[in-house]
Amino acid sequence: MIKQDKIESFLNTLLKLTGVVGIVYIFMIMSSCDDNIYIANYNKDFEEINQKIFEVDSLLRTINMEIDSLNAQ
Repeated sequence: MIKQDKIESFLNTLLKLTGVVGIVYIFMIMSSCDDNIYIANYNKDFEEINQKIFEVDSLLRTINMEIDSLNAQ
């Protein structure tokens, strides 16, 4: 009787855990399908993000070139 209660308790716990994992998995799928990305509470789409990344990358390259030219002198 005690062994059956332990098995039943284990299976109930496993079922609850599986349910929670399933809910988290569904939430992750739903959120990954969303095209809206929020950066610092502002909605940005992929083109805006790529443009900002390009601007920052260009600025960093320019700074590196200026530093290299100062070191060469």
